[in-house]
Amino acid sequence: MTATAAPPTDRLMTLMGARRGESEPGHTHYAQAVGPRFHDHRGRTILGSIGVLVDAVPGSAAGRSVPAGTQTVLSQVTAALAAPLPDHGELVARGHVVHLDLDTGIGLSAGDVTGPDGQPLAVLTARSVVVSRGATHADTVFGGDPLPVPTAEPVTDPAEFADLPGLDVVTAVASGAVARGPLAGLFGVELAAVEHGRVVAEFTPQPWMANYLGSVQGGNLIATSDLLTGLTAQTLTAPGQDYRALDLRIDFVRSPTIDGGAVRVESAVVRAGRRLALVETTLTDATGRLLARAAASVQLR
Repeated sequence: MTATAAPPTDRLMTLMGARRGESEPGHTHYAQAVGPRFHDHRGRTILGSIGVLVDAVPGSAAGRSVPAGTQTVLSQVTAALAAPLPDHGELVARGHVVHLDLDTGIGLSAGDVTGPDGQPLAVLTARSVVVSRGATHADTVFGGDPLPVPTAEPVTDPAEFADLPGLDVVTAVASGAVARGPLAGLFGVELAAVEHGRVVAEFTPQPWMANYLGSVQGGNLIATSDLLTGLTAQTLTAPGQDYRALDLRIDFVRSPTIDGGAVRVESAVVRAGRRLALVETTLTDATGRLLARAAASVQLR
């Protein structure tokens, strides 16, 4: 199979610091630099920091395998982390189509993410659906003016809240006493309610979040789901106790529109043991319709 020159990278991927490399039909290759622009309130890289990449890698592999005049959308993505993501450096992500059934319009893709030294960081799988709707935003997404890179919001020195229970830390994030962090600032995530084992937030989709179909790119939903998952897990922690997400599976139920108003994100712990917590997250629109549902395992340590 002959490699082809890299097609244009969309504006959202460029904004997130991702670059598309050479690819083949059914295969994709990306690289993304991570750093302070994508850190959470602890100053760390989390799965949500590369949410757009996690969506694009298996999604692009499927999209490059269907006939002209059709598109694919992801109905489900799972990311399982093999190791903590580095706070700085360049990550490499590769995706490929495992199986595509054009008769039923269903496909399966897979991929992986490796770190600066080639170490395995994450394994990706995704289910895609072939659709015939037009790529209404293709000219803007692939050929529009570059998106301005926003200034990263500050991070509160973690030493300032190291002695607090996690619930107090997340409550302080909601009140603004602890900075929400650059990643939450990028997506405009505002915490609306915090309690032990439950966090509710909202964000309003912006034009820069659009994919070529004119709806919110799934990676934005992955990022906000992972952000809320982590904050919810933190409400369980004792002073000095840490946490990290081990995986995230998200089902995309309905494509949110760019102009559809605020999206409500609610995460809740469904079970918590001494070392592991299971967290479920729902994203709904202003009318209460379900947009996406996520489930994650979080290590408490």
